Amino acid sequence: MDTQFAGEHTGPGHLGHFFVIISFVGALLSAFSYYRASVTEKLLTDGKSTWQLMGRNGYIIHAASVIGIFATLFYIISNHLFEYHYAWEHSSRALPPKYLLSCFWEGQQGSFLLWTFWHCVLGVVVMFTSGKMENRVMTIIALVQVCLASMLLGMYLSPEMKVGSTPFLLLRHQMQGAPIFAQPNYMDFIKDGNGLNVLLQNYWMVIHPPVLFLGFASTLIPFAYTIAALWKGDYEQWVKPTINWSLFSGAVLGTGIMMGGAWAYESLTFGGYWAWDPVENASLVPWLVLIAALHTLIIYKATKRALVTTFIFFILAHLLIWYSTFLTRTGILGDTSVHAFTGEGKSLYWHLIIVIGLLILLSVAALVRKWKSIPRIKTEEDISSREFWMFIGSIVLLLSAAQIIFATSLPVWAPLYKWVTHKDIAPPVDPVVRYNNIQVWVAIILALLSASTLYLKFKKTDTKNVWKKLGISTGIAAVLSLGIGLAEKINAWQYAILLFAAVYAIVANIHYAIAIKKVVLKKMGASIAHLGFGMMLLGILLSSFKKEVISFNTLGVTMDFGKKSAEENVKESRENTLLFLNTPVVMGDYQVTYRGDSIAANDPRTFFKVQYIRTDSVTKQVKESFTLYPDAFINPKGQQGLIANPASKHYWDKDIFTYVTQVLNPSKKTDTATYKTFTVKKGDTTYVNNGYFIFTGFDTKVDDPRYAPQTGDIAVAAGLDVYDVKGKVRSLKPIYFIRNQFENQIQDTLKELGMFVKFTKVIPDQNAAEIKIKQTNPKDDYIVMKAMVFPFINVLWLGTVVMVIGFFISMWNRITKKESIKGATA
Repeated sequence: MDTQFAGEHTGPGHLGHFFVIISFVGALLSAFSYYRASVTEKLLTDGKSTWQLMGRNGYIIHAASVIGIFATLFYIISNHLFEYHYAWEHSSRALPPKYLLSCFWEGQQGSFLLWTFWHCVLGVVVMFTSGKMENRVMTIIALVQVCLASMLLGMYLSPEMKVGSTPFLLLRHQMQGAPIFAQPNYMDFIKDGNGLNVLLQNYWMVIHPPVLFLGFASTLIPFAYTIAALWKGDYEQWVKPTINWSLFSGAVLGTGIMMGGAWAYESLTFGGYWAWDPVENASLVPWLVLIAALHTLIIYKATKRALVTTFIFFILAHLLIWYSTFLTRTGILGDTSVHAFTGEGKSLYWHLIIVIGLLILLSVAALVRKWKSIPRIKTEEDISSREFWMFIGSIVLLLSAAQIIFATSLPVWAPLYKWVTHKDIAPPVDPVVRYNNIQVWVAIILALLSASTLYLKFKKTDTKNVWKKLGISTGIAAVLSLGIGLAEKINAWQYAILLFAAVYAIVANIHYAIAIKKVVLKKMGASIAHLGFGMMLLGILLSSFKKEVISFNTLGVTMDFGKKSAEENVKESRENTLLFLNTPVVMGDYQVTYRGDSIAANDPRTFFKVQYIRTDSVTKQVKESFTLYPDAFINPKGQQGLIANPASKHYWDKDIFTYVTQVLNPSKKTDTATYKTFTVKKGDTTYVNNGYFIFTGFDTKVDDPRYAPQTGDIAVAAGLDVYDVKGKVRSLKPIYFIRNQFENQIQDTLKELGMFVKFTKVIPDQNAAEIKIKQTNPKDDYIVMKAMVFPFINVLWLGTVVMVIGFFISMWNRITKKESIKGATA
């Protein structure tokens, strides 16, 4: 007899499993039906196909089932049904509602489901817009959906062989053998979930993953059109939709990548927005190849050249999405990436290899089958033509992607290298420097080409006219870059060249938009996208090269930051300042003071109040004052230590970036301060730890919201003006009153100086007051903090927006314009 477990809600799980099966079957039915429609479409006499109708219905059933899975899983998470392992593993009752979606895609199954969902949406759009290519294109899309749907099956073919992993697995099934599940009422003991990774508790993680996965999913459409074109040798009809979808994919995937950079900048503490982490690289590489494919397709559209290269690029772009998934989801990068999946991804290892192998086999077969019949132009391009330099740029993008993915894949190919040579690969001491030293030249070449190529014409160009126009841009860029370089002290020669290239890209593309395109918005897509790219490069250069640490440690104390070597700890210690409570420290142009911490209801973070003050060096007048509130999770569930979130002060020309690296453990905080008694008369000055106060006299008309008078009360307030080294801070008014013959006090506090003041007695014969003051010892509370200045970082973010707008303008122009027979342009 089966055990009946009290308190379980198994209905949603059964419904979710049902949707998973229907999703897989619907995709399989759609793929097979569309395939049959493709191979039989020439036999039709009336243009109508039963197989096509079945393919559409199968895909709609699949899409509806995916939405059902999505809704069911979200119901389980949002209702805290912790009998399900996925809900228990990724959520908790204390989690704010806005982060419930982050729980959804934190795990493997949820992220695959998000990817599948976007394929469903895009597939439905393609179904109704692809015209005569529908059957072939949808066959490929549905086949890929079969692969993705299998990731959620969670079916055992044998005790050792499992296909996929279901998000609807019960906790007692996932943790079989645990003693608690021997009790029918085990749910009485499961009061809360494990919770969301604190690094993901950020608003960027609500919006970044959906955009990024939409970008991943969108690469399928150009891939599907490519295979469809090869399938029947249709090399004309596929061009326009593939260009449009490539522009869409480039815009969305690029946005998703930079959203990840913004999340890293605002939430992580490596001090920037890009660290060449393998997970970052894995998303960047497909985008680089996709952009290369887009440009070679434009070449083919205009000149009928580079078709083979275009096919290969589009195939690689989508295969690299799957390969990136393999790198980040199987745990193979667990030792080299700070945010790759580890343990739970190991079950996907062979599953993903089979899927990648299947897609490679499909792609190679399509290419080989049509290799000889693919149109080629045997004559070489003119060196003065646009297509020649666009092709060079595309090859540079490919080489850039190859270097990045080769270095990122070190854990994949290192075992093979060791097997052949019997030697281990030594990883680079500083991988960031290695990437930068190579990719800076890629950036220089691409910036120069993005600025110059648009001035050229397809097939052949009058170079004299071009040189004249480029000469104007070159002269302006040289003057501007020289001025910026001197002002920002960019003295490394390779970065000085990059500075010129970035400025040149900006100036030349603005000039092109004005002089050539006459500021007609629809025709300015390419120049606007290239302008944004130049702005991004300039923002990256200025914000990274001139990034300045202002939190220098002048105490000579070496702190433990958990680095791999003593040298790294020493370096990090030099760049972190110990701030005692209410004790100012000079950082750059600012005087920085830690003013205490606070917590909010239903928020697990601790917020630290850090005050910045900038004064005139001559007059000592305060020119600027602001407060930042970096926060941190202190000893979060499942982790010990500190997980910090930075805070920034934004200016048009810089950001001041602040985060806490160490704090005094709240459980170890002590209050060693005691009250000291002072007898003061009006006008007396009394000195305290970090300032002084002047007694201004008694106030017998007590009007204070802290004091509620009653009949018979005798009340008086003591006036105290408090000063620190900069001048008056504010006035305090502690209250003394007698009620029912008992003495009472209402103390006043000045948190800025850690001061607590009581008015304890009136001494009538001396016309004096007895004041008791306690000031917290600064050493009883402290933080360790790092502060940096990122100059002109907003140029990077603005450049990203401009580049994406350029993509969408180009897409809008190509969708709405009437195609000419010859001479299409970028």
